[in-house]
Amino acid sequence: MLYQQSREESAEILRRVLQLMSPHPAGYHPLSYTVWYEHAAQLNPPLSQEVEKLLASASPVSDADVRRLHALHIAARDVEMFELAQRDLRELIGRTEQDTADAEETLGHFTETLAAAAQQMAEPEAVPALIGSLLAQSEQVCSRLSALHAQLARQREEVVGIIERLERAHIEPQRDPLTQLANLNGLHRAIEGEDDPHGLMDVVLLAIDIDYFKRINDTHGHVVGDKVLVKVAGILRERLNGADLAVRIGGDEFAVLLARQSMAAAAALAETIRSAAQRMLIVHTDGAQFAGDVTLSIG
Repeated sequence: MLYQQSREESAEILRRVLQLMSPHPAGYHPLSYTVWYEHAAQLNPPLSQEVEKLLASASPVSDADVRRLHALHIAARDVEMFELAQRDLRELIGRTEQDTADAEETLGHFTETLAAAAQQMAEPEAVPALIGSLLAQSEQVCSRLSALHAQLARQREEVVGIIERLERAHIEPQRDPLTQLANLNGLHRAIEGEDDPHGLMDVVLLAIDIDYFKRINDTHGHVVGDKVLVKVAGILRERLNGADLAVRIGGDEFAVLLARQSMAAAAALAETIRSAAQRMLIVHTDGAQFAGDVTLSIG
């Protein structure tokens, strides 16, 4: 699902989500957050009905409950979206084939007319009528080809839209909505898709945590806290190459998966990331600046 909420709206939803999640034993992981986010934002009525039933029963929401809710009301919906997009693409291909066949039939009739005209050219009295017939059929062919061109242009736009839907169905479950980094699902997929013959032997994992993040939220507000998370994500993104992967684990925890790097190179990169975070500058909506209070623990 593509979430359309603004940063301010999503920040308010985040605060509501944390209030909803905190009394329950289910972990603060992407599956749990997605379930509570869609409930708090009123994006998924069937899911909300199930959640309200659980809350009304006064039973604590467990990880098993979260996995069940996610599978039934989120994962199943995303699979359905993917299947619908595939169906639309197949139907579009079918319509394109039919339109092309119709155009070929029109051209075939015109070719037959030209062949017949060639035989009639020997009769001078038939030439004027023959020319009129050829002109009329030529106009029909031009009109049919023009309509086909317009139809193909429209279908091209449909294909682009369907491809975007397919890409969203594939990518969104692996992406953190706030930072746009990979989430735990994305990390798991990257590890499972590792096709290096050496497996994970050449991969270094950096575990990153923002120090005293709760104090930042309490002192400067959750909007600034969100900006800190986005800034840290930007620092990670800017310093990685195409083979590496930056991940938001959840809350103020991040990870970086470094492909084919030595421990020395990974340590140097960690220090570069830590130094960049200490130089972070964030401007409040009132113009006040928040700078230099962000430190990272990296291991």
